[in-house]
Formats: sequence, structure tokens, C-alpha cells
Amino acid sequence: MPHLKHSPLKQLGYVGITIIAFLCLNWINELLFIQFEQSSGINWVFLPAGIRLLATLLFGFAGFVGLLLVSLYLNFYHFAFTDEVRAVYGAVAGAGGPYLAYLFAKHWFDLGPRLKNLTARRLLFTGVLCGVVSPAFHHAFMWVQTGLVEWTALVAMIVGDIVGILVVLYIAKGLITLTDPRDVESQLD
Repeated sequence: MPHLKHSPLKQLGYVGITIIAFLCLNWINELLFIQFEQSSGINWVFLPAGIRLLATLLFGFAGFVGLLLVSLYLNFYHFAFTDEVRAVYGAVAGAGGPYLAYLFAKHWFDLGPRLKNLTARRLLFTGVLCGVVSPAFHHAFMWVQTGLVEWTALVAMIVGDIVGILVVLYIAKGLITLTDPRDVESQLD
């Protein structure tokens, strides 16, 4: 889908789907996994990271825009960062990391329309790449700002993103399998 030309209205729809999915998974994540929070905003399980990857894989730049907008909203109104620069940079890192992972996967794996050539192994690689790039961007900013790297926080963020990505990917795969009409037809034979 990201390779096809879509109308501006359809692109806006992709942005909206991304925002709603991210907000829902962020709420579920806070409900179920708050006890795994390493520090404020850094969790050992972060389900919204899975939406970051899926949104960019499925919607391309529109997914990036949706992630950027929802991250800005959350950073300013939900997490209420006191440092505005950190809030903006965190949003850019949260949206840019997955988009960059998508662009690398698109180039390296020659992804075609409907994510042609994206095998399970390549998706796993892209998921791990996404789970590393976004936290690395977050912490690179902190390093530039303070000269320090909080290694435990960086590791927790990487682990949380990768775990979240894998959980969401397996749920998505299960839903696709359950709703695939070809699968139902093969069961009837």
C-alpha cells in the first residue's frame, strides 16, 4: 500500500487510523504494563512500538505523519514534558525511527506493493531494527543535551520496543490468519 498513489483523503484516513491505533495501544499498555515501567515514559513492554512499525510499513509517510502528531499530543498533554525541546525531539524520534526502519527495509528488501518480498525473517529483522533505531534517536538527543547516556534506560527502551513490536506483529498475524477468506476456504475442503 505505501507504494501506491492515494488520494489526499485516503492519506488523511491513514493518519487518523495511525493516531487512533497508537492512542488505544498506549492506553492498553498503561493499563496492563505500568508495573514494568523502568522510569517515567520508559517501559520494558511498549505495545505502541508495534503500531509505529505497522503504520510505517502499511501507510508509509502518512504513518509517519500520524505517529508524529500523536506523539506531539501525548508528549505535551499526556506525559506533560516540562522541556518543550525534549517533547518535540521525542516525538520526532518516535516517528522518525520507525519511518527510517521502513525506508531501509523498502530499499534492502525491495518491498513492492502490498509489502511484496516481506518474509517473516525480513519482518523480524525490520522489527528489531525499528526497536533499536527509535530508542537510539531518543538517547542520542539526551547525549547531545547532557553528554551522558542512561544505559539502563536505553536498554529498557530497546527491549520494550522490541517486545511491543513482536507482540503486536503476532496479534496482527493471528487476526490476518483468522480473517483470511482463503484460509476459511481451505478448511472447508
